[in-house]
Amino acid sequence: MCKVLILHRHMMLLYEINLDPIPQAHCVGKGHIYTPDHIKKYVEMIKWQLKPYAPSIPLTGRIEVDVTCYFKIPKSTSGIRKRQMLNDVIGHTNIPDEDNCSYVIKNAMKKLIYEDDRQITDFHGHKRWGESGKIIIKIIPIEEIAPTRGGQLDENVI
Repeated sequence: MCKVLILHRHMMLLYEINLDPIPQAHCVGKGHIYTPDHIKKYVEMIKWQLKPYAPSIPLTGRIEVDVTCYFKIPKSTSGIRKRQMLNDVIGHTNIPDEDNCSYVIKNAMKKLIYEDDRQITDFHGHKRWGESGKIIIKIIPIEEIAPTRGGQLDENVI
């Protein structure tokens, strides 16, 4: 699912990925570091969900990215504790680390949503409990503002 929102002349892309968050994993074999096949398949599943809603050409320029990973609450959790987890009274402090989950997601969006993850100048990552596993991604292009003096573009201003 995807929504493109225009707020006060600013665009925001909002994606919901219906997959359990999985952290990045690297394996070492024969002196080389490689990405395991299950991570490659996971990245392809993310791309498959994003592709129908991706911009016609990847975004260029600076962007702000916000990723929220929702982890499914274990079935054995009591009703009171479950409500506390859903209301973020009890936070998700278990493994995996947020940055390992976000790493996979940011790499899956390369060349599809934006050209390269070096464009990300502002990043916010979150881990939460949820009824089901999913990932919410918000992308906001940051408009460059040309320096001016008195309303005139001044090429000498840095």
